[in-house]
Order: sequence, then structure tokens, then C-alpha cells
Amino acid sequence: MLAIKHGRLRKGIKWTMLTLVGLVAIILLIAPIIIIQQATKGPVQYLGYATEDYPMQDIYTAEEFGLAVKQQHLTTEDDIRVWISEIEVDSPKGVVIYLSGIQQPSVTYFYGHSKWLKDRDFASILLEVRGHGQSEGNRIALGYEEVADVQAVVDYIKAQAKYSEAPIILHGVSMGGAVAINAFGQISEIDGLIAMSAYSSFSDVVYEMMLSYSVPSYLALLEKSLVEMYLPLFFNESVEQTPIKQIQNVGQRPALLIACTGDTEVLPSNMERLLSVAPDHTESWLRDSWEHFIVKESDFKNMAEDQEYCDRILRFIEKVAAKAN
Repeated sequence: MLAIKHGRLRKGIKWTMLTLVGLVAIILLIAPIIIIQQATKGPVQYLGYATEDYPMQDIYTAEEFGLAVKQQHLTTEDDIRVWISEIEVDSPKGVVIYLSGIQQPSVTYFYGHSKWLKDRDFASILLEVRGHGQSEGNRIALGYEEVADVQAVVDYIKAQAKYSEAPIILHGVSMGGAVAINAFGQISEIDGLIAMSAYSSFSDVVYEMMLSYSVPSYLALLEKSLVEMYLPLFFNESVEQTPIKQIQNVGQRPALLIACTGDTEVLPSNMERLLSVAPDHTESWLRDSWEHFIVKESDFKNMAEDQEYCDRILRFIEKVAAKAN
């Protein structure tokens, strides 16, 4: 009788362990799908006011900065209408295209940059990529599809006589920085790149975020591999469409990567990885600060007061303009 009871106990333990292993396997396999679904959930509609989770959800108008703008929608090659706001200048020394983050800030935060640029004879275009604000699209594409949005703006610029001598510079932050790198790597007509707090790949962000939650490194690495495996199912694209790959296509064009030492959203290790494969002439600035959005205190509206930041940006765009001419 005791042997029978022991046999049942062993059988019960066996099935319990198999069930637990099965549940863990299911969780590991499903988790990356949930992660991608949550990250791509859209469209992003800016609230117009700050929340605890998203303190940079304001929507600014050009008039608040004393700017006259031309706003319109452009149609991409895959029939998505994207919103742009153009700030013109007489005889532009260059034109800068601005790209914002995955959930914040709205691209209208860059009107402060546009005013600062206009005073220095640079035109600018704020681009709201697909799945954000006034642009079409029902999801966030993490950099896999937004290159087409940038291409539509580049095509528009190239069709304008007023920009015939003006170099094109991409300036993006966070996911916008990743989009900027991907676009720069694929669109040869773009003359310069500024990528701030850009991730080397979405899967790298997932991996480092899991480590920050004390997930064992071997499990985090497994989830990273599964994310890379699932991403093409969402976007019909190869995992080659990542900043870590596209930064290698910079060629001889000027590029500037910027990160902050204390950034906990996109760790500065992302910039290190990008620089490790970028051409040697690629410039970088690792700012000793906590801001994910680089500008001091993330005060985009008054960015002109951040003299260190302005000096770095102006020196770079003047260099691009000089090289192009």
C-alpha cells in the first residue's frame, strides 16, 4: 500500500513539474507578443495636458512662438497621410526635419527649436509620423515603417525651388532618433543626422528594461531573441531594419549621436553600440545629465536658454551646411 502511495506521489509531482514547465514555456513565448503589442498600440493622441505617466503631452501652436507656418498633409508611398508644419525663411542655409518620441513629446514641442533656427537662417519642418497626432495610421511602427514618412518629406523638399541649395538635416529624439537613423541609412538625399537618445534596436531596449527589473540575464536574452523573431510577423520586415544596421550606411555624411549618462529609458549603452559600428567620423556627445530628451530640464519651449545644447547643435548644422556648399 505504501509503495502505491509513493508511486502516486511521484506521478503527481511529475505532472506538477511538467505543468509548471509548460506554463513557464508558454509565458516565455507569449510575453514578447504582448510586449510588441503594447509598444505598438496606437494611435497616439496627445492630451494637451500633462499626466503622471506622460508629463510632456502638451500641444503647442506656432503662434505661441511668434511663427508663421504652412501646415499640410503629405501622402507616403504606402498611402498614409502624414502631417507636417513648415517654418520658412528667406534664403535658407538648410532645412531641418524634426521627429519626436514614441508617446511624447508631441512634435509641436520642437517649435522652440524652429524659432531658434529661423533666427539663424535655417528652415524647419515638424513631421508627425504615422500613428501619431494628426497623421494617419493606427499603430506605432517603432522605426520599421516611418522611413516612408521621412521620404515623403524629403520628396516634398526636393520639389521646392526655395530649397534647391539647402542641405537636409534629420533631427530626432528617442524613437524619433531611431527613425532618423533608419531613414538616414536609406535616403541618400539627406545630408546630416542628429539622433538623440536613439535605441540601437527595439529588442535591445526590451533586454535592458528586463534587466532593470532584476530579470535574470539569460531569461532577458531569451526574450530579446524571441522579440527579434516575432517583429517581422508584425511589420513584414527583416530585423535588419534597425538603427544598429542602418548607422553603417552613413557613408561620408556628417552624423551626431547624443545621449545622457543618467537616462533610464534608453540607456547610453545604446549609443555605445551604435558608435561601435558607425563610421569613424561619426560625432557623439554623452551629456552628464539625467534627461532622456537631452534638453536641460526637458524644457523644449525655452531650449534657447540651454546654451551648451544650442552650441553643440548649431556647430553641427553649420558644419553640414558648409560641407554641402
